[in-house]
Amino acid sequence: MKTYGKEIMLVMLLVFVAGTSWAGQTLTKYGDFEGRTYHADLYKGEKCVACHGSQEPSGLPTDDVCLKCHDLEKLVTSTARPENEKWQNPHNNMHWGKDVPCMECHGEHQEIKPLCQGCHTFKYPKFKN
Repeated sequence: MKTYGKEIMLVMLLVFVAGTSWAGQTLTKYGDFEGRTYHADLYKGEKCVACHGSQEPSGLPTDDVCLKCHDLEKLVTSTARPENEKWQNPHNNMHWGKDVPCMECHGEHQEIKPLCQGCHTFKYPKFKN
């Protein structure tokens, strides 16, 4: 019986590289720094203050800041998986429930390897870093 260890590892690597490349494509230059294209309106207006609370950020925004604009229950619903994979939902999973810190997977100014990909190889087709 043939084993497929090398082939599986190659596919896993290609999925990871493709995912991070695609996520990186959402970064664009806004003056002196990069940010996500889907947050372009924030860069035109309040800039740093919108997420960091000041023009001179000293750390990552809290989840409360993200949840001002992004509804957690809608995220849970939109990322729901089939019943046999229901706990693989990145916004409601078997390890963290609904308490995964936003910045563990979503980096605004740089590419981030999603927290789950440290151990798991499943793919989130709509993932935007």
